Amino acid sequence: MTFVLLAALLLPSCGGDKSAPSATTTTTTTPPLPPPATTTTETPSATASATAADDAGAPPAPPPKDADYDPANKAKPPTDSEELQARARGLFDAIVQNNAALGEDLWFPKEPFLILKDIKEPGKYWDQLHRAYAHDIEKLHKKRKSWEGAEFEKFEPGSAPKWVKPGEEGNKIGYFRTVKGNLVYKADGKSHKMEVRVIISWQKRWYITHLSKFK
Repeated sequence: MTFVLLAALLLPSCGGDKSAPSATTTTTTTPPLPPPATTTTETPSATASATAADDAGAPPAPPPKDADYDPANKAKPPTDSEELQARARGLFDAIVQNNAALGEDLWFPKEPFLILKDIKEPGKYWDQLHRAYAHDIEKLHKKRKSWEGAEFEKFEPGSAPKWVKPGEEGNKIGYFRTVKGNLVYKADGKSHKMEVRVIISWQKRWYITHLSKFK
């Protein structure tokens, strides 16, 4: 009986289909290639170009001038304006406190002075004038024993502005000049004046070149 069962089990494997079992076909999908890289050419910025030029030793571009700059300096400033009075107040404070720096806004600056003057070593001359200005501040301060309670009133223009042509006073650019103006102030209930000897024009503003008589 056991033999019959064993034969029955082995019979299908011996007489069945002898063909090899079909293999399962696997399809492999190749991923698409990435798109080609895009090459971007950057245009150098103005700043980068300027930096490169500086690194290469190229001279820097000159700074732009003010749109209102007048090479001939022919504009005559008003002799009474808010900005002039404000700078004159600074000069008064400089005298009261014996501190010349407080009046610098009304003093002719050095850079345009070098452009204006047609003399040998104009920078040294400006230094000389500026020392005299600081000395004048000190002398005017000492004219009063006390400045307590002194109040600025106004700057009073002097003579009518006169046009100084190029070459008349060692200058290569012309300017307007007015002399013997006054700082008017009140102290001890009275009005007082201090002379401002010479102011000249530059680019629509007035500036001191001599505070007191210059020797």
